[in-house]
Amino acid sequence: MSLILVINPGSTSTKVAVFADGNEVFKKTLSLDDGMLELPLFPDQYTIRKDQILKELERNGIRPSQLIAVAARGGRLKPLNSGVYRINREMVDDARKGLQGIHPANTAVVIAFELAQEFGMQAFTVDPISVDELAEWARITGIEEIRRNSLSHALNMKAVAKKAATELGKRYEEAKLIVAHLGGGSSVSAHLNGKMVDLYNSDKEGPFSVERAGALPTHELAEFARSRDDYLEYLAHRGGLFSHFGMRDVERIAEGVKNGEIDSMPLEAYIYNIAKYSYSLLAVFDGVPDALAITGGVVKCDYVRERLLAKLKGIRVLLFPGEYEMESLAEGAHRVIRGIEEALEY
Repeated sequence: MSLILVINPGSTSTKVAVFADGNEVFKKTLSLDDGMLELPLFPDQYTIRKDQILKELERNGIRPSQLIAVAARGGRLKPLNSGVYRINREMVDDARKGLQGIHPANTAVVIAFELAQEFGMQAFTVDPISVDELAEWARITGIEEIRRNSLSHALNMKAVAKKAATELGKRYEEAKLIVAHLGGGSSVSAHLNGKMVDLYNSDKEGPFSVERAGALPTHELAEFARSRDDYLEYLAHRGGLFSHFGMRDVERIAEGVKNGEIDSMPLEAYIYNIAKYSYSLLAVFDGVPDALAITGGVVKCDYVRERLLAKLKGIRVLLFPGEYEMESLAEGAHRVIRGIEEALEY
């Protein structure tokens, strides 16, 4: 029996699971206490998260020496093609220093590499945040010195794009798809010829999300940045719906709106912006794509989902509530171990 450990850190917790020959043995979300959230990723959070993972394995009667591989969500690494990568020392170094920025997933790469070294298993990452397949025409901006790059929820969007293609009876490489991932952060991507040729990530562009600011008027943003040293914190963690409601629980926000307890307009704007930026990617296909696939935890909220679907007319919509990151990580490692796919070198 081939046991694979899967590690997927988020801002407030770490999802951990073990798969045996493609089947889930257990899955657990390991939360961080409020006081831990302010700690730096390295060495503090990384040490805490690693200790939590080892204790959870012990609670489930699994010794690390029984594992054949560990698959970790890849963070803000250097720009990469899509695929399964073997975690090496260079990747670990880039994760530690935050090559393209700080993200909790950076800790997963380091933890996976160290567990592999300590217990004699293989370590992989699949479709990390820094997957960059943008077409050249999508990189150019109105300022020559500024070029767009790709940081996104690539792991889940790639998995959902392949599921959507299957549902359409097509190979992923043949399908023309828009994929919107709606979670604490949001990404909206255009998939053509098996690549994400253009995308928005709410860290920088596109629709604002639960806690990220998305696209902002440039002059006003420049003024805001000049007035606050912590403006990046607002863009990445204190923006979006949180900026308007002071909470990140979309179900609670929707309930408050339905009961007339809070202003509905920011939530309506959130829904409108998702539709607006999704439709903006129609230009990629010189016409109508095969489908728009919507995924992420927010899709589980009935109010948001129904209001969003009401705005998305004239395009086929496929719903994939939640996310498929854990399964995707396990499947990627499993394919390499079975010799179906060759691991890429970082």
